[in-house]
Amino acid sequence: MSGDLNQANILRTNVNRAALKLKYNFYQTQIAAMHESGSHDWWKHMKTIMGLKTNGKSCMQGLANKTTDGDCGLLANTMNDFFVSVSDHLPRLNKSHKVFDVNEELPDQYVISVCTTFKALESVKANKATGPDNIPAWVLRNYANVLAPPLTAIFNNSLREGVLPMEWKMANVIPLPKTSPPPVSIEKDIRPISLTPIAAKVFESIIMKWVDETIEGEIDAKQFGGISGTSTTDVLVELVHMWYKATDKLNFYVIVVMLDFSKAFDLINHHLLLDKLQSYGLPAHILRWMATFLLDRAQRVKIGNEYSHSGHPNGGVPQGTLSGPKCFLVYINDLKTTVPLYKYVDDNTLFEICDRNGVSVIQESVDIAARWTEQNDMKINSEKSKEIIISFAIRC
Repeated sequence: MSGDLNQANILRTNVNRAALKLKYNFYQTQIAAMHESGSHDWWKHMKTIMGLKTNGKSCMQGLANKTTDGDCGLLANTMNDFFVSVSDHLPRLNKSHKVFDVNEELPDQYVISVCTTFKALESVKANKATGPDNIPAWVLRNYANVLAPPLTAIFNNSLREGVLPMEWKMANVIPLPKTSPPPVSIEKDIRPISLTPIAAKVFESIIMKWVDETIEGEIDAKQFGGISGTSTTDVLVELVHMWYKATDKLNFYVIVVMLDFSKAFDLINHHLLLDKLQSYGLPAHILRWMATFLLDRAQRVKIGNEYSHSGHPNGGVPQGTLSGPKCFLVYINDLKTTVPLYKYVDDNTLFEICDRNGVSVIQESVDIAARWTEQNDMKINSEKSKEIIISFAIRC
């Protein structure tokens, strides 16, 4: 009997060793094959290896089983109703807003050329997801020479008259899980990503270059998100360096407060946003176009082949558009505190370097941030906002 047990232990050990060796060889082979791939393919492959890549339809089917008796169509309607309801309390934008009153001619510098449109069409990625108009990206890219003249005419008329085709203001909202485990709550676990018509994105890309030229130099120097040439690495290196430097001094410590906004992109008040854009001197025709872009937007949730009914949110900017992040940077730009405040789009980190014998004043800055959120129709997520105290002092 003991001989059989010893033999079983030996076999189990051999099997475990063989399994580890096979796993090692598999991962080495997979990672070696990624050395020459681009960043998009690298991350796609890495998520597969790490088990983070999930099938969107099956993931939503699990949520449907829990919330709508397995009916994905009903789940799509429920999701869209919730996404739209987030901004119900905000005042709806209408054409009575002062930015719609433009009487001057479109300046020559803002007349779009066929060449500009052609270059924008040529830069479209062929594998880009199709929007509600179902015009694939490869069509716009491969036939750029044919499509550039008529699209240029539409673009220029849109700027001159302050109108935008309603089809270009429609979005298919793709619900994506915020975390790797299957979502269990529509309110907390789902991020809505908007797929808009690619032709509208091309127009948006041209407009946003003019917006960037106007607000360049106005955005908070401590904003590291949505700014060309900056990244999460930059802000982390700068913060960690200052914190280490401060705590190297005897009797000093650091208080860090990380503020998280709930539904930040969905709670943007269009009236306040347009006022802020105007304060930066955005040209009248560009400002009116931005207002037209936000006016009467429509969205529907797409799960697999199921579509919800259309909804019209009162506020917010669509996540997935080119202008969305830039609009949010402008919106949050006037959030200032008495202690250093670092931003990465909607993630805000306040900190204070404190003397052990002194009195902390960071609460005053937290109060300022809280008042700003109330005045700007934002909400602080108390569950995700955290405080950290950094100290390396040894207490006896």
